[in-house]
Amino acid sequence: MIAKIAVLGCLLFAQAQANEAPAYRFSRPVQAPDSGQQNLLAVPLDSAVYANSAADFRDLRLTDQNGVETPYLLQKIAGQKTVSRRQPARSETVDLQKFGDEGFVITVKLDKNAANADGLSLVTSQHDFEYALQIHGSNDGENWQLLVDKALIYDYSRYMSVGKRDVAIPANSFRQFKIVVAKANQTRVAELLELTRTLRGSEELQRQESTQLQTEALHVERIDLWHLNSETLAADNQSFDYPVSSFKISQDEEHKTSVVDIETLRQPLTGFNLQIMTPNFSRNAEVQIPLQQGIATQMQTIGSATLETLHYQDINRDQTGISFPEQRQPHYRILIRNQDNPALHINTITGTGLGYQLLFLPQAGLSYRLQYGADHIDVPRYDTAPIQELLRRGYQSTTAGLGPETALTPKEEKFDFAKLLNSHLFLGLAIGLMVLVLAWSLFRVGKRIGGLSDEN
Repeated sequence: MIAKIAVLGCLLFAQAQANEAPAYRFSRPVQAPDSGQQNLLAVPLDSAVYANSAADFRDLRLTDQNGVETPYLLQKIAGQKTVSRRQPARSETVDLQKFGDEGFVITVKLDKNAANADGLSLVTSQHDFEYALQIHGSNDGENWQLLVDKALIYDYSRYMSVGKRDVAIPANSFRQFKIVVAKANQTRVAELLELTRTLRGSEELQRQESTQLQTEALHVERIDLWHLNSETLAADNQSFDYPVSSFKISQDEEHKTSVVDIETLRQPLTGFNLQIMTPNFSRNAEVQIPLQQGIATQMQTIGSATLETLHYQDINRDQTGISFPEQRQPHYRILIRNQDNPALHINTITGTGLGYQLLFLPQAGLSYRLQYGADHIDVPRYDTAPIQELLRRGYQSTTAGLGPETALTPKEEKFDFAKLLNSHLFLGLAIGLMVLVLAWSLFRVGKRIGGLSDEN
C-alpha cells in the first residue's frame, strides 16, 4: 500500500510539472532594417544566446509584438564564395581587312543592349598553331585604343591536349573591337616523308630523304565576345573564433601531464587553438568533457592531436590546434602529455566552431522578439516548407541583429524529481530505509517463528 501511494504521488507531481507553462528567463528584440518589402530575415545567434539556451536550442522562441509564436528555421551559418560565370555578349563581325603581307584585321561590334566585353574567344577548327593577337577598342570606329598587346593563342595537340583560344580584356566600356593578327601564316613540316633509294640488285647504293615545308594560314570561323557575371554562392559551414571565459593550468606530476581546465559560454565549438610560446616541441594532447553516469562524473575523451612547432632555417611548422565533434559544454579539459619534458608555456586559448542563425518570414508592420532560457520544454515543430522553398530557389536572406538582453524572470530553484533520484542524499536515505524495512521484516519473521515454537 505504501509503495502504491508513493508511485501515485510521483505521477501526480510529474503531471503538475508537465502542465506548468514554460518561463523564459531572457528576451531580446530583433533589429531588422526596414526596406518596405518582403524579406527573408536571418538572425545570427551570439554568445549570450549560446550561454543561456538549451544544448539543442529547443527553448528558442520567436514571438511578434502580440505574443504570437512565429515559425523559424534553425540552420548553420554557411560561408560564401564569389564565382565568375562567363556569359556571351551578343556581337557581330562588321569588317575584315588585310594587314601587311601576312596578317588580317577583324572588327567586331557589340549589340546595342549587350553588356560590356570582358574577353573574347577565337573560334577555329585548326590544330597545332601559335599566334599573337593585338586587341584595340573604340566607341566611334575612328579613335582606337590598344587594350591587349601580344596575347598568345595556341594549340599544342601534337604534343598534348593543351590549348588556349581565350583572351581576357581589361575593364572597358568600348562597343567596338579590332583584333589584329599581324602574322597569320605559319610554316609547318609536312607529315609525309619523301624517300628515294638507289638499288643494285638487293644492295642499296644510295638513299635520299626529303621533307616539304607547308605554309598554313590561320582560318578564323568567328570571334565570340563574352562578359563575366559575378555570383555569390553558399560554401561550406563558416568557422568562427570564440574567446574562452577563462582557463587554468595545473601540473599532474604523477602522470607527467599538464592539465588545462577551460571555461566557455557554451558556444558550438569544434576545436581549440593554443598559442604556445615554447619553441620546437612535439606533444600528444587530448580534449575531455565531463560525463555524468549515475551519481559519478567521469571525463570522456572527445578529440586528440599532436601539438608541434618546428622553426629551423627554411622549416616553419606550427600545429597547435585540437579538433573534435561539435560540443556545447561549459567546461573542457586538455591533457598535454609532457613525459620528461618541461611544461609548455601556453599564452592564450581560442575556441573555434560553427555559428547558427534563425530564418523566418516577418509580417509587415510587426516587431519581433527572441525568447530563450526555459527549462523542461519540448522541441518546436514548425512548418518550414515555405522558407526551404525560398532557399532552394536561391533567394538571399537579409541579416538582422539582436538587441540588448533583458532578464525576464530569475532562474528559480524548482524541485527536480529526476535530480533528487540521482542525488547522494536520496540514495543514502533509500538504502537506509531499505535496511530498516529489511530489519523490521526479519524481526517480524523471527517473532512469528518464535510464536509458532511456543505454541508447539
